[in-house]
Amino acid sequence: MEIESIVGFEFSGENTHYSFPTFFYSSNDKKFYFKSFSLELGSMNFIIGERKTGKSLFLKSLVGLECPKEKPLDRSFLKYDIVYKPEYVKPKFNGTLSELIKSRDLNNNLFMQNVNTLGLNKFLETNIQNFNEEQNQLLSFILMLSTEGLIYIFDCPSHLISNEKRKLMINILKNYCEKNDKIGIITENNINFIDEVFDESIDTKYFLKNFSENEIFGSI
Repeated sequence: MEIESIVGFEFSGENTHYSFPTFFYSSNDKKFYFKSFSLELGSMNFIIGERKTGKSLFLKSLVGLECPKEKPLDRSFLKYDIVYKPEYVKPKFNGTLSELIKSRDLNNNLFMQNVNTLGLNKFLETNIQNFNEEQNQLLSFILMLSTEGLIYIFDCPSHLISNEKRKLMINILKNYCEKNDKIGIITENNINFIDEVFDESIDTKYFLKNFSENEIFGSI
């Protein structure tokens, strides 16, 4: 997995609020309605929904990788400085984690601190090709935060990462955004997990729910 696995989108201009428009998708068997919302600098935000409720489709809409049925009139969101990690990643780098760090000049305080916090320091001499699914996700998360941007979007496959590691990741992203005036967006399947651990410290919860058997509705 290289740092190029993380997708970046450049932005021109500065705001204090970053708004995303309404998106609508329709296929043969499902319809998705994603209502507009706005986020503030320094905020930590969740996209919450069970599996198969369109979380990945929604995130791809935010970064312009999916085109809705009706294009929004205001497309300024396409110019936001976004760093986006897709749900599933596959490592391409053939070498150890130590070799990746050296080859990409990643041996800085932030990167190594996150490596240690998430427990990847135990695998510095392990070939990245041999990482399991959770380790791949943790490394992609650290690489995401090592990419310069303003809005950090992490499509998190919750079923692949333990509650303990997800809690650590969320805290890392939350603290990073608060200290550096960034915006963090992360997906989660389990609303109970969010309520029990982070209920008082989350800025925005955007819910994706089944409106009917074939309709998904998203809103704050």
